[in-house]
Amino acid sequence: MHSTISVRILLLSCLVHDAAYGFSFTSSVKKCGIMEPLQLQCDDVDAGFGRRGFVQSTLASAFFVATPPAHASYIDPITSPPEITKRVFIDVLINNKDEARIEIGLFGELMPRTVGNFAKLFESNSYAGTNFYRVLSDFSIQGGAIGDASGKTGQSSLDGGLPFEPDNFNLKHTKEGLVSAVRGLDGRIDSRFFINCKDDAGWADDRYAAFGIVLGNSMDVVKRIEKVPVRPPKNSPVTEVRILKSGALG
Repeated sequence: MHSTISVRILLLSCLVHDAAYGFSFTSSVKKCGIMEPLQLQCDDVDAGFGRRGFVQSTLASAFFVATPPAHASYIDPITSPPEITKRVFIDVLINNKDEARIEIGLFGELMPRTVGNFAKLFESNSYAGTNFYRVLSDFSIQGGAIGDASGKTGQSSLDGGLPFEPDNFNLKHTKEGLVSAVRGLDGRIDSRFFINCKDDAGWADDRYAAFGIVLGNSMDVVKRIEKVPVRPPKNSPVTEVRILKSGALG
């Protein structure tokens, strides 16, 4: 009886995680070390389990059975911060009235292919007109879905906007402000990203590739976005948080 309850809790935790970050139920269960023939897409998950508080309270247990990649060489950004090779920005409009800028440092040496993709998107102003489509207070804000305001898909800088595999998952999520790539149903990445709002986000380790960090006082802007009213069950902002412009910093 106890083991059955534990498995159910684990499966539910996997399910809730996928509601926030866009995986199918099947793929999540496999990543948690359990094989299950059921398949439930993220839209259905959101309809039943999209509440931020529930996500936060149940998320962590899904990762106790996760097996880290054998090749991983973990880096703690607090004790060994990666070198910032490029600086970019996004200008956002909050509550249809407040303009603000988020500056981001990119870890090109650690994540060359991933940074090459995102740097090109930032520098070409490709994010203009996109939005932050999901906001989880005290957790993360998610944006950058080029071509899809719902956040289900994005477009990389590669020919045809095709997704690709990130360089690695070596950077641990131990610092607020880390910028990581959102993964699609097939595990590949495109233009979408999320900004971590807490120092302790171990749930993202081995699953999401961190490639940059919010710089200086820009975290104050992230905190403002983090607190905007949202519409359940998808936690989309009631008033759109729109990216007006993106580009490179000198």
